[in-house]
Amino acid sequence: MKRRNLLASPSPTPQKPVFLEYSQEQLDKAYDQSFWAPQMAELEADDGAKSTEVRRRMPPRTERYGGGDANLIDIFAPPNARGAPVLVFLHGGAWTRNSRQDASFPAPALVGRGAAYLAPDFGSLKTIRLPEMIENCRLALEWTVRNAQSFGGDPSRVFLAGHSSGGHLAGCVLITDWAQRGLPADCIKGALLMSGMYDLYPVRLSSRSAFLHITPEEEMAASPMRHLNRIACPVAVTSADEDSPEFKRQSAVLADALQGMGRLASRTVAPNANHFQEDDRLGQSDSEISRALFALMGI
Repeated sequence: MKRRNLLASPSPTPQKPVFLEYSQEQLDKAYDQSFWAPQMAELEADDGAKSTEVRRRMPPRTERYGGGDANLIDIFAPPNARGAPVLVFLHGGAWTRNSRQDASFPAPALVGRGAAYLAPDFGSLKTIRLPEMIENCRLALEWTVRNAQSFGGDPSRVFLAGHSSGGHLAGCVLITDWAQRGLPADCIKGALLMSGMYDLYPVRLSSRSAFLHITPEEEMAASPMRHLNRIACPVAVTSADEDSPEFKRQSAVLADALQGMGRLASRTVAPNANHFQEDDRLGQSDSEISRALFALMGI
């Protein structure tokens, strides 16, 4: 009889998939951007430094769009603007980091093309819940449409963009019933969604559930993929070739669905870029990301 070697390493037990082919560990990594971009903190700090310099060179006009402490929006508009197209940009940061002051860096590229660039604050999961954040983003867009002429913008040419968690929030703004709020159903003329999360089911299964506390009903309401029939404008979808597998998958699934609906304006993959280098290219007027946005806006 053979004796069992008690010192031998046991065979690892394969982990059961929790979503698609992902084990829990794999799914957690797929939603952990620091795993795919170890320089995440440095890249976000660089966006902040660039934004500080932009704000020094071209100080924005800041307005209040609602009654909460977070309801502030920065406006960068061309001098003596009149009838300028408008872009509202929702920053990323896992719903917990960054502010409008870190999202000023794309302003010169937009203003240089004759467009107004707006970046709102909308709160953080550190202080409010996701449904309130989404409502703040809707209020910011609504305020923009109603007040565009006050800063030389064209209320009939308002566009929306967002990156990462801001891409998710922008998707939620897109599926809003604007007629119910007294605005034209097509008040958003186009959107640029950059590496966002468009179905929160796998996100809630991941380690992000440690700070994303929502109910199944809130998950449904805040998953743009489940309400695509409400999207009333062309959408440009972008991702980064060195992004995490889930952010790439979510972008591809959304783009495929929009293409089938005739709502896909363009599909762009930023080469040689990770998640945080992708949004940086929005500040570069000659990048593939900016070109997709300018084509969408017709500028």
